[in-house]
Amino acid sequence: MSEPLLEAVDVAKDLGSGAAKVAALKGVSLSLRGGELTLLMGPSGSGKTTLLSVLGCMLTPNGGTVRIRGQSTAGLDAEEMTRLRRRHVGFVFQSFHLFPTLSAAENVRLALDVRGSPARAARKKSAEALARVGLAHKTSTFPRELSGGEQQRVAIARAIVASPSVILADEPTAALDGDNGRAIMKILAEIAREPERAVLIVTHDPRLLPFAGRIIHIEDGRITGEERGNIHTTEG
Repeated sequence: MSEPLLEAVDVAKDLGSGAAKVAALKGVSLSLRGGELTLLMGPSGSGKTTLLSVLGCMLTPNGGTVRIRGQSTAGLDAEEMTRLRRRHVGFVFQSFHLFPTLSAAENVRLALDVRGSPARAARKKSAEALARVGLAHKTSTFPRELSGGEQQRVAIARAIVASPSVILADEPTAALDGDNGRAIMKILAEIAREPERAVLIVTHDPRLLPFAGRIIHIEDGRITGEERGNIHTTEG
């Protein structure tokens, strides 16, 4: 079996301070390997989004270890965490997070610009990423001219354009109708078939279950169970 692309070992995270402090994560351990789409499911307030932020190097845990491609985040300063995140992690959000004054191609290219990619190479990769999500004909279109499903496709193109090891998606279908949600999940499932890519999706929507190779359940900041999904994916 291949080594994990992303691994959390006994991760703890507190949010707030003083009387308002909450133990959001309590000794969470999980690993993600390439070629697999994993769902992280749990009720509101269970710690799903906090865990996603810790795994994606957006939040620093109070305890435990996170490793991405074998590199531990322990002891890294903010700049080093940013470099690690940019090298290995792509994010997809519920609300798309597109810049309204930029075209689809420009929104995707931002992910390469912050990494210092040469302009010509960035334009080529941006066009290729949009073509992969079925938007080759929408490169010059602005977000306001796109449907919700198309905006989420742009967001996915932006997440994958730099070829990250891990895609982390927070409720990526919650703002979409059933047809668009299924279309988005088909794209993410296809990405997850790549042996050098892992996809983790936070959701509470049972309609996503048919796309999962694996389902992890979280409640009150703890992993409460894990099961195989209906999809047989490639592991290593």
